Amino acid sequence: MGKLTWGEKLKRWRKAHDEQYAKAIMSPPEHTTLLQAIPLPGVILIMGAKGMGKSALAHDIAEKFHKSKRLPAVLHLPRVPAAMQKQIQSRLPSWNKVVTSTEQWPKKCVVIYDEAAQSAHARRTQSGEAVELDNLMSISRQRQQLIIFISHHSRKLDPNVIRDIDRIVWKTPTYAHWIFERNELTDFVLKAVDFFSKIKGDKARQKTTLMMNFHDFQFREFSNGVPSYWCERLSHLFEDIKSTKKGGSYF
Repeated sequence: MGKLTWGEKLKRWRKAHDEQYAKAIMSPPEHTTLLQAIPLPGVILIMGAKGMGKSALAHDIAEKFHKSKRLPAVLHLPRVPAAMQKQIQSRLPSWNKVVTSTEQWPKKCVVIYDEAAQSAHARRTQSGEAVELDNLMSISRQRQQLIIFISHHSRKLDPNVIRDIDRIVWKTPTYAHWIFERNELTDFVLKAVDFFSKIKGDKARQKTTLMMNFHDFQFREFSNGVPSYWCERLSHLFEDIKSTKKGGSYF
């Protein structure tokens, strides 16, 4: 056999990587635990349908890291009035603080960035706030932070957020999430849709999490619970914030 040309080498290289991609998509996810699955430090994105436990999962992660590593947490809620901050804080443990600015993120902590599309929107990618957030994600490893973004899907999010994530975590996405997802993520979302379609019952789905690890390019699944302080008011947090802006009462 003659020596391979550069063109033939390139074809083989592409084929090898196609096989790696196909294996990640087609193989069943490995079983793991929450603490083994979630990186610290790191940046993760939780996506999925409404009411399937995205926020509860983020707080469950924070509580487990607090119990195992004594890490504090912050719940990032920009532009929330001070009076409402106090009301929300009354529902949270002392180690989980409500903050409105990235300057309030301490080192060695878990950051819960709920409803990320509201303030990390794709249309604001060149804003000063977006640039600051991009910088914070870049140095999250040096600051020993775990930053958790929560959104229904990624299309509305700042592209810089998507590029810097270490893991994508799904809580029961729908077929519509696949249709409207970013092109580079559609195969992963469709796998998640198929995965959750085989789980019967909302309660079982709420206890199950699917994760894509972009470091080793593998899917994993793990079970999750809800934090000890969780309540319906926290699960409907942003609905209440919206109603408050129209003159309603938070609690």
